Amino acid sequence: MGIRGLQTYIENNCPEACKFVSIKKLAEKHKAKFHVQPVLIIDGLNWLCHMCGEAELEWMFGGQWLQFAKAIEICIAKFKRIGVKLLFIFDGTVCDSKRKTWVKRRVRTYEAMLSIFEGIKENFSEPYDSYGLPTMMDILCCFIVKELGADAFQSNTEADFVIAKYAAEHDEVFAILSQDTDFIIFNTKMYLSMLHFDFSTLCTIHYDRNCLALKYLHLSVEQLPLFSCLAGNDIVDYVMLKPFLLSLSDTRYISLTNLAEILCKIIKEENWLGNADDLKELCQISLKVFGNVDKAQLIREGLKSYDIDSNIPTPKVCIKASSKLEKNVHEKHLNCLNAPYIYDLLCKMEFSQREVLEDDSRPPCAVLYREIRQRCYGVLFNCFIPPHSVKNPGKTKNGDTIIIQEWCAYQGNFMEEPEYVKPLPLKNLTSAKNDVPKIEDLWFKLSLKEKLKVFWDILQIPMEFKLLVELPYDHIVLASILSSLIGGLELSPLIQPLEVAVFVAQALWDKKIDELEKIPIPWLDADTVNLCTLFLCGVSTMFLILSTCGSPIPLIHIMPWRYFDGKLFHHLLNKARVKPSVGDLCKNEGQMVKKFYKLLRVVTSNSIYDVDQYAWGNVFKDFQR
Repeated sequence: MGIRGLQTYIENNCPEACKFVSIKKLAEKHKAKFHVQPVLIIDGLNWLCHMCGEAELEWMFGGQWLQFAKAIEICIAKFKRIGVKLLFIFDGTVCDSKRKTWVKRRVRTYEAMLSIFEGIKENFSEPYDSYGLPTMMDILCCFIVKELGADAFQSNTEADFVIAKYAAEHDEVFAILSQDTDFIIFNTKMYLSMLHFDFSTLCTIHYDRNCLALKYLHLSVEQLPLFSCLAGNDIVDYVMLKPFLLSLSDTRYISLTNLAEILCKIIKEENWLGNADDLKELCQISLKVFGNVDKAQLIREGLKSYDIDSNIPTPKVCIKASSKLEKNVHEKHLNCLNAPYIYDLLCKMEFSQREVLEDDSRPPCAVLYREIRQRCYGVLFNCFIPPHSVKNPGKTKNGDTIIIQEWCAYQGNFMEEPEYVKPLPLKNLTSAKNDVPKIEDLWFKLSLKEKLKVFWDILQIPMEFKLLVELPYDHIVLASILSSLIGGLELSPLIQPLEVAVFVAQALWDKKIDELEKIPIPWLDADTVNLCTLFLCGVSTMFLILSTCGSPIPLIHIMPWRYFDGKLFHHLLNKARVKPSVGDLCKNEGQMVKKFYKLLRVVTSNSIYDVDQYAWGNVFKDFQR
């Protein structure tokens, strides 16, 4: 996000405002001045994209999670050696003011995903000119960073505002590492480029806002937000500005290089200061730019988005809640201790999910897992369902109707408006009143086993609860997803027996990075890519349920590297399709084979693939009951 064309403009036209710097030297200078350990704030999502490229992960296989975790660990250690503390701040929500921009990017990216699948089907390999994040990496990365010992936070509003404000208010912060030109506009600490960041030397480009404003634009730093609003940003959309910008250009091609000087000249001639509270000036700007005063409020909103002296009000929990619960919701979100969905649901009654790597060969993952989410909504909002009546599944005990707005990016959903979704009842409740447990009880009173029982109630899977609770923590998420895909979703079974077996086997491998790296790049199959996406969307869904239930298992055991590697899964499934053998899947290691049969029995219990009923001998000739 940021200002259209500003990076190109500053790099091509403002050499003194675009300086190559050493982060180590900047930190040393800061420490000498303020006598503190220097802190570098990292814009989480920007950094994530850079790190995935830096670690050279084959992103289309579903994520090489162990290698990625190791790459993060190395990065943190490298900064620690030069005395720099890292603070990661991640987007924790989508602001209303930027929802339109978010939707446009999701729809555009989803169209690109479909073209990637065409390439896979033609060549059975990853297209050379494509790159993206492994499915659900953006949701889970902040928790991975936290588990590896770095400080990490999720924002409760737009992350760039939170980053800019935190940096300005804390002396220990010396810079912001990002790739968002909004940080040139914010009057905060220095902005360092993620795009030009060299991990080996810890050097990059510093975009100097003071130099840009004074030397090249001939504006004050305080006027940069107005310049941004006239050039086009995430609030004042470029498309709306296009007629005005075309009127200033002597060609049909609009670029900031051609227009920056003219925009600055207008600002100076009109004597506009960019004061968000000066209604008269805002109306003058709107009249000049749009031909009417109707957009004065929009321009004000754009200017206020850069005002780090202002305080954006924190959304309140929208259910009747004690101060303890309210505080817990915000603290868990801020400190990366809950799935980010929980905050959006309890404070805004909405759910957002970005595009994932899938085609149209099966229903979208967002739709497939929707029923499970709806049962989470029933618990989160404490919807009471009488045992013999489900006429009003979206009503709470006091009769209030609960409607959740879902913003999910998938093919055919252009998100011109949200999808409106009601909670669903839990069918397996065993309490005397069949009450949905209250969040306060779930989070603060119930035992871990009781919380897991609610988790199982929400899932409504064939796997027996007594088997679930006996599983090691590392296998609870894996087993729950597979049981759902076999017999817990409306269109089940969604995976075939051989695929179930490969998911189970790869989870049991003692994964070592050097061994995973030596695996040859697998033949890429579109159906297998879809399978990995389906599984990883299941991971995020399990994370939502576990957070709803008060986190009955520690966060570390939800992280995919404990039980999944996309490249390994592809490799083993390709081999198994040619020569299906339990021995081969388990490296012919006796102990691993025993664990395979034990876990497969749990995963398939009470389902159509139950090992005591299904003819597994037709899948694997060496299958032993």
